[in-house]
Amino acid sequence: MRLALAVLFVAAAVTVASAQGTPNKAGTTESQEMLRQRLLLRERFNKGWDVQIEHAQDHTEAGCKAEAARRYSRIHIIKRRRFIRNCIGRR
Repeated sequence: MRLALAVLFVAAAVTVASAQGTPNKAGTTESQEMLRQRLLLRERFNKGWDVQIEHAQDHTEAGCKAEAARRYSRIHIIKRRRFIRNCIGRR
């Protein structure tokens, strides 16, 4: 009985291993889609002006949040949020 179960287990393992080695059409379309997305990301980030604008906005928001943290403690949440909105609006 154990021998029969061992043979079935090995046969199932071989079948699964051989099925993983063959590429299917769905796998190729996924890899093509992944390649397309990589190319789009590379194209987007090669534009220096686009990335700089995003980083400038992030830098402004981070600077305002840091300044608000220096001025107001954690207890004054409403004042801190108001200060951040006003600071971002000024810059």
